[in-house]
Amino acid sequence: MVSNERKSPSPHEGADRRGPMTQLLREASSIRVASPYPAAIGSSPGWRAVLAAAFRVATTDATVLLQGESGTGKEVVARLIYQASQRRHGPFVAVNCAAIPEQLLESELFGYERGAFTGAVHSKAGQIELAARGVLFLDEVSEMSLTSQAKVLRFLEEREYRRLGGIRLQKADVRIIAASNRDLADAVERGTFRQDLLYRLQVFDILLPPLRDRASDVPLLAEQFLADCARTTGRRIPGLLDDALDALLAHDWPGNVRELRNVLERASILTDGDIECRHLSLRRKSRPAAPTDDLQNIERVTIERVLDETNWNKARAARRLGLTRTQLYGRLRRYSLEPPPPFTDSGSTAAVCSFSRSSKARSEARLSEQQHEGRGSGSGRAPERHHHVVTNRVGAERG
Repeated sequence: MVSNERKSPSPHEGADRRGPMTQLLREASSIRVASPYPAAIGSSPGWRAVLAAAFRVATTDATVLLQGESGTGKEVVARLIYQASQRRHGPFVAVNCAAIPEQLLESELFGYERGAFTGAVHSKAGQIELAARGVLFLDEVSEMSLTSQAKVLRFLEEREYRRLGGIRLQKADVRIIAASNRDLADAVERGTFRQDLLYRLQVFDILLPPLRDRASDVPLLAEQFLADCARTTGRRIPGLLDDALDALLAHDWPGNVRELRNVLERASILTDGDIECRHLSLRRKSRPAAPTDDLQNIERVTIERVLDETNWNKARAARRLGLTRTQLYGRLRRYSLEPPPPFTDSGSTAAVCSFSRSSKARSEARLSEQQHEGRGSGSGRAPERHHHVVTNRVGAERG
């Protein structure tokens, strides 16, 4: 699954204006992972464990639950499982459960008959029916209401459904892959997710590690994303100068792989040559809030944290906080909360550059530790009798 074939050198490597990459990063960047889905890039031990589990479960028809922070690549892994399975010739239908209002989720999933409700002038097939003989990917299942969860649970138990307003039961020949960026076990304890539905989804679960625990994958991902940007814009592939690479390795990546892609896409637009640290829009780590017993301060900190986690999507934030949107807007005015300002070429980026050189040795030490752990687990064999995988937390110690 993992080959040690070295990459062919880029035509821009070795140019005088580009600083030499350390030997450690050259070794990390030379590893290629063979997979039927090119976007599944990575060589760190934690990511290799994810790929091993994905390939093992792909040969079955078991329901899969993918959990991990937002931006860690859950849909990438779902598509990899689909393309490595016997259902790859059928459709892959993705449904974002958070983007569909509760009143429409049932008709979106199960379809409806003509006259089922006002405005239903034609019958419509649901996403389950459209995914026949293929894969139905249910993203952000934690955002479904308890009422919708009950309907999905019955479908998973019986593998049959009835269109809204219909009388005929239909069998469903479809594989389910679900994903969540929240810990569903915690959601069960809070009473926002059904325990029996969790059991139905958690036949085979895979935990995706955050990018901060995959530091050795950053050069590989950066190379791929810059090549993608060059193809889109029709320009040459820009190189990464040493100070830019150091800043990428030192960053904590709260937005994970999605944030890395966006940062590099913006940087490739800003430069006509190679990418320097000043081209990277990296947000500085926020200062942790001081502990307080003031209820208003606790409410303010909680609202601000949830807004950051949902990228200031007020509808999603209100659902997670148990508020109406009107109540949330009132609290935003009360606490003078506003979205963070857009990045500039100076300011936050300059602050990142200022410490990137001092963190270079720390980053290389972390990469060395990950390479050592990768060689220590050289057998690469995935567990044969387990129905779940717990990925290694690589690079958990940051200086």
